[in-house]
Amino acid sequence: MTKRFDRRKFILYSSATLTSSLFLKACRTPTPTTTPAASPTSTGNTPAAAGGGNTIKVGILHSLSGTMSISEKSVVDAEQLAIEEINKAGGVLGKQIEAVIEDGNSDWPTFAEKAKKLIDQDKVVAVFGCWTSASRKAVLPVFEEKNHMLWYPVQYEGQECSKNIFYTGAAPNQQIEPAVDWLLENKGKKFFLVGSDYVFPRTANTIIKAQLAAKGGELVGEDYIPLGGTEVTPIITKIKAALPDGGVIFNSLNGDSNVAFFKQLQGAGLGPDKYPSMSVSIAEEEVKAIGVEYLKGHYAAWNYFMTVESPANTKFVEAFKAKYGNERVTNDPMEAAYIMVYLWKQAVEKAGTADDLEKVRAAALGQTFDAPGGTVTMDVNHHLSKFVRLGEVREDGLFNIAFATPEAVKPVPWNQFVAETKGFACDWSDPAKGGKFQA
Repeated sequence: MTKRFDRRKFILYSSATLTSSLFLKACRTPTPTTTPAASPTSTGNTPAAAGGGNTIKVGILHSLSGTMSISEKSVVDAEQLAIEEINKAGGVLGKQIEAVIEDGNSDWPTFAEKAKKLIDQDKVVAVFGCWTSASRKAVLPVFEEKNHMLWYPVQYEGQECSKNIFYTGAAPNQQIEPAVDWLLENKGKKFFLVGSDYVFPRTANTIIKAQLAAKGGELVGEDYIPLGGTEVTPIITKIKAALPDGGVIFNSLNGDSNVAFFKQLQGAGLGPDKYPSMSVSIAEEEVKAIGVEYLKGHYAAWNYFMTVESPANTKFVEAFKAKYGNERVTNDPMEAAYIMVYLWKQAVEKAGTADDLEKVRAAALGQTFDAPGGTVTMDVNHHLSKFVRLGEVREDGLFNIAFATPEAVKPVPWNQFVAETKGFACDWSDPAKGGKFQA
């Protein structure tokens, strides 16, 4: 269920429970870029004047304020780093990339409004944006109505395959499902599911419940709080009652609700020795903001960690720190955001145009990139083949990699544990198949 974020609740929460320094230390706010008024709205598949002159306009649409800013500001930093690097190397098709940055304000209708502005007024040729599935679902009708292009950098619940979106984060079979398998094998059969009350956690937990039923796990409880909510005491009480002797907590809370949750989890004596949690929306940036003392020994599932050892990652981390400060960290959504700018660039160069979105979409299929987390490939279903990794939070706030696949895992957007989507696939290289067909 998608829920609009309650601004009043967040303001009260911010003043009562968080100091501004927490966010200032964790995230740096980019300055929105303003551009001159654009020519009248274009129609069809070619944004008017998008590639005119010496620049190519792209949109960046993330939450720079509100509950999700704890995660999304750093994603903008990564996208701007990629754009800067590309521009310094000569740009795209001999033109410089001009980014128009908009704040979704952790409010889903605002995301839709800003998406329309970027397309209609700013005439961007592509938008890099969103974090939550609620924000992606809010802008999806805009991109489909206008036949435009969104590049989306965050792991999500699957059960979607749009012609107008390229998904560079993990599908469930590249994050959630491997995490559940590993937990069943290494941490226990009893699971309590905790999540924010919107589409991603609820759909993810539907998948987890089906997977547990298929593989001999046991669901002992499931509970949700509103996105941005801090009243977690009832959930902690339920966890203690359902798991008196310990068990697995699968956490799909998003944003700063995690601050309250992990502080109270520790305060109640539910440590990772008996109550290991696996999070799918907490990475290095969030660990730094929440406090490593509350997260040490807990786990997270991603495709990339800052501790990955590869020449591409060394280059990425060094470049990011050189631009934003040695104290900064990188994480999975930042890496996915960084590489999607490069994948878009490669698609534009193969197509020979930034304006003809049909040609760019076709050219994106099959694109590969030597990513910091390992070589990725854009599948015909608009998702990336990616390595899967599970990490344990260590003393310095980074992750020891506890598990990694030996090769990239192909994406499966339509879930094969859920009865309604079992057997379905997606193939945008074949118009007869498209977004959903019986494989």
